[in-house]
Amino acid sequence: MKKLLLVLLTLTVQISFSQAKEFYKDAVNDCIVSPSKDAAMLNDIVENCVKGKYVSNYDFTTIDGKVISTDKVDKPILLIVAATWCAPCWGEIPALNKMVEKYNGQMEFVMLFWDQKKGAERMAKKLDKRIQLVASSEENSDKSTVTINGFIHKLDYPTAYLISKDKQIINFKRGAASPSKKMGWDEVNKINEKQLEEFLKPVLQ
Repeated sequence: MKKLLLVLLTLTVQISFSQAKEFYKDAVNDCIVSPSKDAAMLNDIVENCVKGKYVSNYDFTTIDGKVISTDKVDKPILLIVAATWCAPCWGEIPALNKMVEKYNGQMEFVMLFWDQKKGAERMAKKLDKRIQLVASSEENSDKSTVTINGFIHKLDYPTAYLISKDKQIINFKRGAASPSKKMGWDEVNKINEKQLEEFLKPVLQ
């Protein structure tokens, strides 16, 4: 009898927990109606609609034909959304490659592109081969939005979602440094490496 009660209690807790989960896919469209107008409310959007939400299963097909199902990844995921026309996306590449070198095996690195396959392949030449690259299947006319296999992104580029092993978004960041007349590659890499190291800490401790 005691064993039966324990099983029932465990099931009740599990059901309650699953019902309490809030999913990113259910929040993103309601929270971010017009990305350009909503930018002023970015902090509120991130705290209320992104962080703490869970990701559903997404089947992403990489540019070399491999299928990555998020539910089957048994480690944290760094999910980056990029576009080839975005200068900071290029600027972040050396630092990102360094993170892959340091933490490959501890995390899965996935990059979603606003661009279709041809554009993604252009950036792929600079990226570590262990990053899973997923291109948009259709041409995007709206630069503020990417939709790939059900995953919707509306918050600029590059954007990083840090997803825990249990598929919860526990960290989120936008932007990166890029070279300019005032800042060379050495400084850019130093800034981006520091930001990425801090960003990844929650899943590496």
